[in-house]
Amino acid sequence: MASILAQVILHPKVSQALAVLATTIGRDKLYRLIQYVSRILAWSFARSGATDLASRFDGLKSSLGMGRKLMRVFKPVENLQSALNISQRPFTGITRAETLAQVTQLGRQIAYAIFLGSDSLIWLQFAKFIRLDKDKAARLGQISNKAWFIGLVLSLVSSGASLVNLRHQSRRFALQSEVSRREGGEKGPDQAAAEEAERRKQGRALLAQRQTLLSQIVTDAFDIWIPSNNLGYSHLSEGAVGLLGATTSYMALQKVWNKHGAAVVAKLA
Repeated sequence: MASILAQVILHPKVSQALAVLATTIGRDKLYRLIQYVSRILAWSFARSGATDLASRFDGLKSSLGMGRKLMRVFKPVENLQSALNISQRPFTGITRAETLAQVTQLGRQIAYAIFLGSDSLIWLQFAKFIRLDKDKAARLGQISNKAWFIGLVLSLVSSGASLVNLRHQSRRFALQSEVSRREGGEKGPDQAAAEEAERRKQGRALLAQRQTLLSQIVTDAFDIWIPSNNLGYSHLSEGAVGLLGATTSYMALQKVWNKHGAAVVAKLA
C-alpha cells in the first residue's frame, strides 16, 4: 500500500501539477477555470430550480473572482513597463503592419494597466481598506470593463497585423529557400545539409509564431464577450459567457501545463 501511495505521490504528472501550482500564473489560470465552470453550473442549477446549489456556485464564482484580483494587484506595473519598452522601439523603417501591431500593442498594455489597476481598487474596496459609495464602486466597475474591452479589441488588431506581417515574412522565406535549394548543387554536401537544417529550423519558428498568434486571436475573440456582456453591449446568457471563459481558461492552463511538462521531462532525463 505504501509503495502504491509513493508511486502516486512521486508520479511525474503530480510533479508537473505541483510545478504549475507553484507559479502565480498557474494558480490564476486554474482558479479562472473553476470560476467560469462555477458560472456555468450556477446558471444551469438556477434554470432547473435548484436555488441552493446555484447560490453555492455563484458564491464560489464571486469569491474566486475577487481572489484573482488580489493576485494581480501589482500586474499593472508590469503592463506599464511593457508599454514603456514598446514606446522606446523605433516606429520608422518598419512595415505598416508592424507599425500597426506595435501601436496597438502599446495601447493594449495601457488599457490593461487601467483594467487591472481598477480591479485592484475594487479589491481594496472589498477589503474595506478604501471606502467608496455605491455609485463610485459601480463606476469603477464600468471603467474596469471598458478598459478590458478596449484592451481586447487592440489585442485582436495587433495579432491580426502581426499575422499579416508574418505572412509576408513566410513568403520571403519560401522564396529565399527555393533560391538556396537551386544553388545547392554548387555547394558541398555538408554545407548544403547544414543550410537545409537551418532553413527547417527557421520554418518551424515561423509556424510556431503563427500558431501563437492564432491561439491569441481565438482567446481574445472568446474573452471579448465577457466585458461586452458586463457593459450591456451584448446579451449572451450566463451559461454562454461561462462556457467562453472556461474555454479560454483551459487553453491558457494547457499552455502553462505543457511548459512545465517539458521542464519536468528534462529534469527526469
